[in-house]
Amino acid sequence: MLTIFNRRELLTALSAEQLFRVKNALADAGIPCHTAALDHGGPFRTRGRTPFIKMDYLNQYKIYVHKDDYDRAMAAIQTALRGN
Repeated sequence: MLTIFNRRELLTALSAEQLFRVKNALADAGIPCHTAALDHGGPFRTRGRTPFIKMDYLNQYKIYVHKDDYDRAMAAIQTALRGN
């Protein structure tokens, strides 16, 4: 079980595509993870339209793993990160 006391931040993904690639790589390796989304749309974000900003990059996704699984997780996601 992951709690704030035994987890370590693995990565901050800047797109949903990168998030899903990393989560799939972790799942294939059998490593549980927790994600937290940070919304950077601000108060002027309206129903999916923000001028001049690609919608996929308005969110950041922090991915956490158990601190004991950190090294294994870093090795597991290397292929997913090269796919950028």
